Amino acid sequence: MQAHAERWLLAGFALVLAGCGGDAPADNGAAPVVGGTPAVTVPVAASPANTVEPASSVPDRLTVTTNEPFYSVRVDPDQLVLDGIGFAPRRMPVLGREVRATGRRWRARDGRGELIVEVERADCEDDMSGAPRDFTATLTLDGRTVRGCGFVGTPAPPPGEAAPMVAANTIPARFVGRWNRDAAACARPAASIDGVKVSPDELWFHESVGKVQRVEPLSDDRIRITAAYDGEGERWTSTQTLSVDGDRLTIVTEGRPFTRIRCKG
Repeated sequence: MQAHAERWLLAGFALVLAGCGGDAPADNGAAPVVGGTPAVTVPVAASPANTVEPASSVPDRLTVTTNEPFYSVRVDPDQLVLDGIGFAPRRMPVLGREVRATGRRWRARDGRGELIVEVERADCEDDMSGAPRDFTATLTLDGRTVRGCGFVGTPAPPPGEAAPMVAANTIPARFVGRWNRDAAACARPAASIDGVKVSPDELWFHESVGKVQRVEPLSDDRIRITAAYDGEGERWTSTQTLSVDGDRLTIVTEGRPFTRIRCKG
């Protein structure tokens, strides 16, 4: 009888303990949601059913261009096509992308290196031609970042231009001549190291000569050239812009400008 009573007491005690316990909160591994709407990173292999991209004012197909150095990148959903002066187009598979309400970012790589393109919805002006563009952009190639502009389709020609100009291999006549620091230097060219001689197919500096490989008109008075230089025992290729304003010639090399006046005679 006593054993029977003890069994009933133990059963009742177990029921009391069960009633006091309660269920433990489920751990689903989800991190707490913090305010804000960060960019959504979209792996290339992600399924559209599993990944929802936010709406963006930047399209997923466009073109980005930069100046000095000149690059052009055609952005497609699955690849970036990089083009420039002095090398064949590089088709680089997209490895990842980020999407924001007012911007996009692509990361691509080929056997020669990595390319990152970032585009924001903001007005941009081509710093060479002055043409308006719809997007600002940065292009980072192997760690070096260059700023540029983005556009969809064929860009509008720069102000004052009736149609896009075609690249050639000779420098227009209005750029040709002897140029120097001032009138005194023009009068004594042999004593000056600052003189520049421009011919239709060459640029002569104090200790180097550049053989013109490509001439790209940017406006009536501005061109971008690529030349193969030889001087002081070295050889290199350089992209420069030349602009004429009356009797003044400005040459920009890697963002550094210098100006010379036209020498008479």
